[in-house]
Amino acid sequence: MTIALLERTQEIGIMKSLEASNSDVKKTFLVEAILIGFLGGASGILLGIGASEVFNFGVNKLTGSLGGNEVDLFYIPAEFMLMILIFSTTVGLLTGFYPARRAAKLNPLDALRYK
Repeated sequence: MTIALLERTQEIGIMKSLEASNSDVKKTFLVEAILIGFLGGASGILLGIGASEVFNFGVNKLTGSLGGNEVDLFYIPAEFMLMILIFSTTVGLLTGFYPARRAAKLNPLDALRYK
């Protein structure tokens, strides 16, 4: 988020020169940080479920060809997935506080001059 702040300094200057309040700028950065955390957690869950299904399929294909019984090797409880989403969203929020506060404090003239 700090890098996003540095890359978007001129954008912040334009927002502030168009009379966006400090809280508007702060909210913009916090919402972006929350979305990044939530989407990161959701994509991690989906990748984990997909990988476990592929691995389960491969193991069951192997055990079926060797005369064994099919089993499910992975169990993913819904509470655990919810906990992952809450944790990743919270981490996104916490890592967005400092850059959001810093973006809100920027002077519009200095931000527009930044290169």
